[in-house]
Amino acid sequence: MQKLLFALALTLVAAPLMAQRRVDLIFDVEGVRQNSKPSEFTPNETRFEPRFSTGGGLGLGINWFFSDRLSLEAKAAAIESSVRVRISGSDYLTFADLGHAQIYPMTAILQWHLNEHGAIRPYLGAGGSYTILRNIEKKSNGFSGVNFKDPIGLVLDGGLEWRLSTKWGLNADVRYVAIETSSRATFVGTRSTVELDSRPLIASAGIVYHF
Repeated sequence: MQKLLFALALTLVAAPLMAQRRVDLIFDVEGVRQNSKPSEFTPNETRFEPRFSTGGGLGLGINWFFSDRLSLEAKAAAIESSVRVRISGSDYLTFADLGHAQIYPMTAILQWHLNEHGAIRPYLGAGGSYTILRNIEKKSNGFSGVNFKDPIGLVLDGGLEWRLSTKWGLNADVRYVAIETSSRATFVGTRSTVELDSRPLIASAGIVYHF
């Protein structure tokens, strides 16, 4: 499934860009809410469960318009989110704060704009997402760091654009990874791992420049 979704994202990015009618540059502020839960622990080992808080950061994207209604948006963001690890054994439970983790979501989304003209133009879209979770190198209770596997998923998208002039506009957008993306976390210095199922919700608002 992951290889298929990654191939879909590459296909979208490799679309015939020479056919675009216009290009938009997007700069925005982004926030992410991680709906993560563990699905599989290493048996007979201490359980380490990472928990991500709501985070925020900045994003940059390009939107190629092939017609007044159809476009391809490619976007990347840099987001920080604090991480807390729940540590449980046979007779104890404790928590470790690991500070802030860096999250880099990247998406390629094919968008359908619901109206061809007008100052406010809503749209819907779907595509692929690839998220880089930066490994955490910090010693804590029983481990010396956390290594993450980067998840790939299918993303659904909805938003609207408010055109202020022929060159400038505002954009608001919500992206939701609609299927569970797996990210295996390995705790350095132990034999424990955990499979995380995550459905992140990313909201953004920013400025659009029309070329």
